[in-house]
Amino acid sequence: MMDRWGRGWHRVQRFADHPDPLVVASNWIALIVASNQPLYPLYVQWVAGGGGMAAMLTWLSTPFFACAPIVARRNSALGRAMLPLAGIFNSLLALSLFGADAGLTLFLAPCLVLAGLCFRTDERSWSYGIVALAIAGYACVVGLIGQPIVPLTQSAAAALYEVNLISAACLLILIGMTFSGATKSPDGHRPG
Repeated sequence: MMDRWGRGWHRVQRFADHPDPLVVASNWIALIVASNQPLYPLYVQWVAGGGGMAAMLTWLSTPFFACAPIVARRNSALGRAMLPLAGIFNSLLALSLFGADAGLTLFLAPCLVLAGLCFRTDERSWSYGIVALAIAGYACVVGLIGQPIVPLTQSAAAALYEVNLISAACLLILIGMTFSGATKSPDGHRPG
């Protein structure tokens, strides 16, 4: 049994592997997020007392997180960009569903941090474009959707806010720890 787990883990490591340390860091975050997405509707249902079925819509972003390592093999920058872009889409979708009172704007913070960390100095146009997209998307969602699609009671929204705050903070810590190891470019030099 342990041998099977070891082989499975080795396959995941090979799937995330890439010569560029920034791609590897991005791949690991993308795979961790993808593996956690099936749990999101469960914790929404448990914490808020409802909305779990609607939260399944956030699974629409799962294939984009899961495919980021495949895309990165063909185009490193695009593969890295898929991580914050999928995160922005997921955050804005959840914001539309449950509203700002549930703390879903907090998940834009990791996306914005990723927009900065996933790219080198000579690739900053990617970072700027992703940040602009996040801001524009947020403005559109807030401007177009006055009320959340799934109304929550004040106490349910507050409970979900607390869990989302902890989740976003843990994601930021994970991002920091993962990217701290990606300090060199493929040629061995520090990124500019």
